[in-house]
Order: sequence, then structure tokens, then C-alpha cells
Amino acid sequence: MSRQHPCTDALNRAALEQFFRQAVNREMIAFLAGAAQTVVTHPAVMFPTSPDIHNLLLPSPRGVESPSLRSVGGGLPTLEAFIAQLVIASNVQVPTLMSTIIFMARLKAKLRPTAQGLRCTPHRIFLASLIIAGKLLNDDSPTNRYWARYFSINTGKHTFGFNCTEVNLMEKQLLFLLNWKLRITEQDLWRELDVFLKPIRVRMVNEAPQKEAYAAAERFPGNMIWSLGTLLSCDGCSKRLRHPSRG
Repeated sequence: MSRQHPCTDALNRAALEQFFRQAVNREMIAFLAGAAQTVVTHPAVMFPTSPDIHNLLLPSPRGVESPSLRSVGGGLPTLEAFIAQLVIASNVQVPTLMSTIIFMARLKAKLRPTAQGLRCTPHRIFLASLIIAGKLLNDDSPTNRYWARYFSINTGKHTFGFNCTEVNLMEKQLLFLLNWKLRITEQDLWRELDVFLKPIRVRMVNEAPQKEAYAAAERFPGNMIWSLGTLLSCDGCSKRLRHPSRG
């Protein structure tokens, strides 16, 4: 039977720290893309270009794309391609990138089940979450003008992007929908990123006995360990240890 280990705060904290030291990989990007896709699942309008923030969740009478969204060629990049482009262009690191899951989860919990969105709504939700996470967690975060440049994609088949006005509006809309509740706790990260933290915790627990053995060995000089082993293997010494002289 494998050794059981309680999932303590210390273990979660160590796993999260190790996770945050990793480089961004495809698994992380796919995870965030999947999360963004599930925030709003109905095609209509969400994050419209109208400045009337109070009507964000109302469906568009025409259900048309935002006029400030540049989409030429009839196609949208996949969410994974969109996120990968942002990662490469902005050089965003894992702590900032993966913290976007907190805002997307909060938005999903707050929206009505019938909330509707454009085909590009998941792209908008992720981008707004990334902009807010960047400004919240970094002293020197790109301005929205630069974000507008980062995600302009031209594949040859289609061109996709948002202008700066649209980016500003997305950010304001998400802040409004989240009611400016932007605080991120360790518990939030442990919960939302558990799929990544669990294997790290398991590995750390399995490696613990070996690390403890190494630590114990380091507490004794090598010659002391050798001397002790020699002493216990000596026939005469072993007899004296088993039958100490009296008197």
C-alpha cells in the first residue's frame, strides 16, 4: 500500500511554487482555452461594443460581430492559437498567465446560465482576464495599446484582432462584471489549478523519504559513517557491543 500523505497547506504551497517556476507549455494553454470556452456557451452577444455596460448580458438583436473586431477571411483563430500568440508576443510568465483562470471562473459563476456571446467572446474574455492579471501582479505591465498590437494575427487566410478602443472597453466590462473583486488568494489558485498541482504533490510526497535519507546522511561526515559501519562489522567489536565487560 502506498504511503498516504495529508494535503496540507505547506504541500500545496510548495507545489504551487514549483508549478510557477515552469515555462509555459501547450498543456497550460489548452487548459486556459478550455476554461474560456465554457464561460459563455451560447452564440449571441457578450462584451458588446456599446458603452452601455449595464446591458452587457442582453443579446444583440442582430447577433453580429463587433465592428471594431478585425476579422477578414471569415475565420477566427482557435483559442489555443490566440493564447499562444499572446504568450509569445508579451513573454507572459506562468504566474500571470495561469492567474487568468481565477477571473474566468468568477465570471462564469456570476453570469446567468443563459448568457450569450459572440463567436469571439472566449477570445475577449481571456484577453480581458490576462490584461487585468498582468496589471494586478506586475509592476510594469504592458498598456492596452501594446496589448492591441500583441494579438493582431495574420495567417494569410484571415486577419484577426481588436483595436485599442475595444481592448479598453473589454477591460472595463470585465471589471464591472467582477464588481472589482480582483483579490487572488492561495486557496483560489490551489482550487483552480489542482489539475496541475496534484501530480506535483504526489511526486513531492514520493520523493520525501529519499530526501529525508539524504538529509540524514548529510548530518554526519562520511568518515563517521564509514567508521561506524566498520565498527559494527568487526567481529570482536560486535561481540563487545553485544556482551559488554562488567566491572
